[in-house]
Amino acid sequence: MSHDNIKDHVKVYWNVFYALLVLTVLTVAVSYFEFGGITWLAVGVGLLIAGVKGYLVASEFMHLNDNNPTINWTLILTVIFLLLLFAIPKLWENDLVTSDTTVLFDELGQDKVEYGDHH
Repeated sequence: MSHDNIKDHVKVYWNVFYALLVLTVLTVAVSYFEFGGITWLAVGVGLLIAGVKGYLVASEFMHLNDNNPTINWTLILTVIFLLLLFAIPKLWENDLVTSDTTVLFDELGQDKVEYGDHH
């Protein structure tokens, strides 16, 4: 490695450090903002800022920008499945996942046991 090449890397690291510093201050500032009582919006903004910080760390400090596209697609699919997992409770809340045949509790919250022909 040449001396100029090392200086370039150090400059990138310092720029990432400054960006992380600004994003951390932004994270703290956003935590005091109310978002009109919309919880999912507050969580989304927090996760967006955390995602940008994670990308900066992974791309520069872990050198993931220099990898082949397979790793990048794996990371993208991981984020997509994470978002899907976050959406599942919301789908349950709106009764989009339940059916008439899957009753686990009665109206009082007690376990409902169906006794049938099987033991």
